[in-house]
Amino acid sequence: MIDRRTAQTRTSASKTACLAAVMAAVCATLLTGCGAPARPLELSITDMDSLQLRSWLSPQLRRNVDLLPVQGGQDTNPLWGTRMSDMSLNQAYQESLRRVGLMPDVPETGRYQLKVELMAVAQPNVPMAPEVAVSVRYTLTERGGKAPVYQRILRTTQKAGIDDSLSPTQQLRIATEGALRSNIGELLRDLASLPLPT
Repeated sequence: MIDRRTAQTRTSASKTACLAAVMAAVCATLLTGCGAPARPLELSITDMDSLQLRSWLSPQLRRNVDLLPVQGGQDTNPLWGTRMSDMSLNQAYQESLRRVGLMPDVPETGRYQLKVELMAVAQPNVPMAPEVAVSVRYTLTERGGKAPVYQRILRTTQKAGIDDSLSPTQQLRIATEGALRSNIGELLRDLASLPLPT
């Protein structure tokens, strides 16, 4: 005669072991390789956006804006989060300014200087379908001038989910890159409508 209680106990124990193995795999996925640094080209504005913005910018700014070294970046910890290093930020801003035609052909010859300071990057503790917020302070001054012709802190957000990637680590990276890319786009739209002396 088969003891049903023993069979049920074995089935229950096997389900518990299976569930524990699945949970361990999920935790391992979340804890290993959780740091994915942002990619400079993905931080830059897209070609489509640059084509639109290029036609809006004033002639006074074209090939006339030098970028000062970007401040506030951090290297990504391989165990957690997505950060943007100073080098990645500098590359992203240089590429974005170049795409819309703001950077001068010869460095350090522009009439204006743009100072960029990354103030904050807010990321969720659990990177599942994350929403990331980025705050950046921008100051545009005329070379040799003291008073800024433009100064503003811009805050932008971006979400990412399973449509972007199945990996929570990659979702966090994509959301972070998108938040800064939106921020750069907001800056360029502000500069396009900036009244400047001829």
